Amino acid sequence: MDASEYRGIPNETGRCAPNAKRVRFFAGTILITVSFLVYPAYPIIMLLPFSAQIKVATVVAASLLSWGIFGAGFLLAGREGYDWLKGRWRR
Repeated sequence: MDASEYRGIPNETGRCAPNAKRVRFFAGTILITVSFLVYPAYPIIMLLPFSAQIKVATVVAASLLSWGIFGAGFLLAGREGYDWLKGRWRR
């Protein structure tokens, strides 16, 4: 192992140190979790004193942001994240 593997930078074989994988998995899982926090905001958005058009636009923007964060988290977590989510879903 050379020094680049300790920083999570792939070496010439394209492999990272196991610690870097855990950090990416943890960061991806956190992003996925954060992406679900938009759902409690939908009723709050509907109670705001704005026009219906602004409320709908805000809900759509929040939904797109949520899916973007989820996608980034899914990519960071990689296969480990997919397996973890699949295991949680089947419980």
